[in-house]
Amino acid sequence: MRRWWAALLCAVALSLTSACGSLPYGIDGNLTDEWVPPPEPQQFKPADNGCFDEIKLFANLVEYAPIDCAQRHLAETFFVGELTGEAAEKSAIKGEALVAANAECGRRAVSFFGAEHRTGSLRVQPVLPGAAGWQAGARWFRCDAIEADLSTDGVVSRTGSLRDALKGAAPLALRCFQPTIQGASVGTMKRVDCAKSHDAEFAGLWAAPDIKFEDLGAERMAKGCRSVIAGWAKVPDNGDVVYRYGYLGFAPTRAEWEYGVRSVQCFLWIDGRRMKGSYRNAGPGKLPINYR
Repeated sequence: MRRWWAALLCAVALSLTSACGSLPYGIDGNLTDEWVPPPEPQQFKPADNGCFDEIKLFANLVEYAPIDCAQRHLAETFFVGELTGEAAEKSAIKGEALVAANAECGRRAVSFFGAEHRTGSLRVQPVLPGAAGWQAGARWFRCDAIEADLSTDGVVSRTGSLRDALKGAAPLALRCFQPTIQGASVGTMKRVDCAKSHDAEFAGLWAAPDIKFEDLGAERMAKGCRSVIAGWAKVPDNGDVVYRYGYLGFAPTRAEWEYGVRSVQCFLWIDGRRMKGSYRNAGPGKLPINYR
């Protein structure tokens, strides 16, 4: 019975190919030739633009959902690059990779914003592939721009792009402020027109040494910022600066410090004697020694 069934199948197959005549146009009956090979698999890489309603240090493909920057958002992508060398080693994801990505993001941010981002109320966030993507060979990094709240170390939800935020009128550039001081801490920093009465003015950035975050310390930061202010205000940078003015210093966050940010924002601060106008190049006449 089995042999008869096999023979019958062969007869049916032969009758179909012969009874139907020639094969349809474009079909040669050869199932192994002229097939287009499948494309090489491509590793996911995010677009170099778009905005997000959350801030991440590591991003997975399944969570990648950029939105239009006209919508309210927290972060804006302005560059996507590729890690190489030691920063691309599998073990580098939480060390060299973040430091290298942050360094390149900082360089790219200058042209995006129009100036060094820490001279404004801005933050730059490097973003790396998630663990699964990294293990699979993804080595891209993304640079996100964020509007920062100077007095809280927080971030600001906004609409619109941050491109050229530090050019021209530069509404986010650090200039004059009216701070509220609570003990040894700054409570708030309210922006003020420099032509109006104010207590603090941005003087510049102090490049802190490459040390542990815990070792930065108030004394080290005070010395660094007072020196920056002296150069900016054109007063002698000596032991008398402590009798001329106070200072406010804003260090990077601990997370920023871990991936390489070392610039401290330094403000001239005069307690009890309001300033009017900018004190840049003020000289000893406007900043006299006061031995109170």
